[in-house]
Amino acid sequence: MEESAVDFFMRYFKNDLEYFVIASSVHANSDEVGHYGDAADDKRDGNLVKGLVRAGLIREFGYKKRFLRDPSSQGYTESVEREWGNITLVKVDDFPIESVRSLLVAKMVVYGLYGHCFIMSPDLQLAFYPHDDFGFGVIGLGDDANVQVAHDFLAQANRLPGMHSIIRMPPTN
Repeated sequence: MEESAVDFFMRYFKNDLEYFVIASSVHANSDEVGHYGDAADDKRDGNLVKGLVRAGLIREFGYKKRFLRDPSSQGYTESVEREWGNITLVKVDDFPIESVRSLLVAKMVVYGLYGHCFIMSPDLQLAFYPHDDFGFGVIGLGDDANVQVAHDFLAQANRLPGMHSIIRMPPTN
């Protein structure tokens, strides 16, 4: 289901993806990746992470070695929050489209993958983000966000098998 959601996103925006920007702090905790407990999922996760690290779309490190603290400590929490906030901006067009697709799928399925991931369209003033389970959320980036495109995207996604779209608009005064 995750791959069908990503494939839908890629098809929907195929003519515009080259103008999109990725805002990401996605990173892999090597202490967890490949240790979910299901052999097939662990192999898939490891392969996805290796490809994304090679492509330069994510970083991989072990939380235990990197943060050198008790996971229940305030210092550990602050270190993890800093990593989540370490957002880089890159153009989608700077990477092979298959790597971008893999990033979106991985964000939905890989155990041990953390951080924020937004695929933004400056022209549409919209940010799309992969959910941790499957599917996408959409955020308008200001008063001039192209709400019609967001609605259409979600309405079409709602027609996919197993998908359900929820559209919430801020209250108007």
